[in-house]
Amino acid sequence: MIFDSLKNKDNYKWNSFLYQALCFLDELPPDALPEANTVLIPDILFCNPVSLSTRPESECMYEAHRKYIDVHYIVSGIEGIATADTSVLTEVTPYSEEKDIAFYSGKEDGRYYLSSGQFMVCYPSDAHKVAIALGQPAPANKIVFKIKVEV
Repeated sequence: MIFDSLKNKDNYKWNSFLYQALCFLDELPPDALPEANTVLIPDILFCNPVSLSTRPESECMYEAHRKYIDVHYIVSGIEGIATADTSVLTEVTPYSEEKDIAFYSGKEDGRYYLSSGQFMVCYPSDAHKVAIALGQPAPANKIVFKIKVEV
């Protein structure tokens, strides 16, 4: 798991796919969201805009993916994301190969409140509980990138 700010994008030149995603973000106008299913590299790297309302943690559940790494980038608002290693969680909904997702419950290893310009990278072992409200539920806009694990 990585938690950082877009202003530090040059620290990630070692990972060409992540760096390309961060460069794409850096070139977007402030508060802009890309079109749905924007493809940067066919079959490897794409993104989607997400407009959400944060909610109480009790309404959120851990998710994890096997085929893709998630990059959550906050455009506006504040979103809490809790993380935990999948190996210490209890699987609630078995992995769906078609949807590339499984759901889990358990205790967090860490929690981060992301605001505009910040991002989090979640690898397949990083279960993440998204859309957690900081206080009262509030709107947030973000962009979620998917980076294929095996290329």
